[in-house]
Amino acid sequence: MSVAAALLLPLVLAASPPAPVAFPGASVAKDPTGRFAVELADGPGGRKELRLTVLATGAARPLLALPKSAVVYWAPDGNAVALAVRRDADHGTVLLFKPDRPGETDLLPALAAALGPFPEQRDNRRVLLEAVRWLDAKRLRLRLSGVGARDPEGFSELFDYDLGGRFKRAVF
Repeated sequence: MSVAAALLLPLVLAASPPAPVAFPGASVAKDPTGRFAVELADGPGGRKELRLTVLATGAARPLLALPKSAVVYWAPDGNAVALAVRRDADHGTVLLFKPDRPGETDLLPALAAALGPFPEQRDNRRVLLEAVRWLDAKRLRLRLSGVGARDPEGFSELFDYDLGGRFKRAVF
């Protein structure tokens, strides 16, 4: 490998996010920089939970009790992690965590607050917000989909969320 290729390789690898990791099924989802991991652990009362662990120190904080399913999407730079969670068959959202800050942002109500209440979200029984992929280290593509009385054939819309807290409809 040439010296130029060796110097560029870390930049290329850091620019693309790792593949999503699904829980249950997996036991760990490491961030692309190797600093953090989302891990499956035993929580209070023997319930499984997802924890964010600092790999250098082993310090961990609980993120949430394991719902029906969760898929972890690390940002390419490891500075944010999106968890697409399904609490049941009819409800799903994306929770955004930043490893260096406590708390999370639930992107489903944040989307409605930012762009106004969606009839699709309000008037359908089954509404899911899912992560599609990280566009870059600061922008996450999301899919809002569902079915119900308002949309018996179903609907699907794409949105981009930037870590500054802004949403916009995805345009192709």
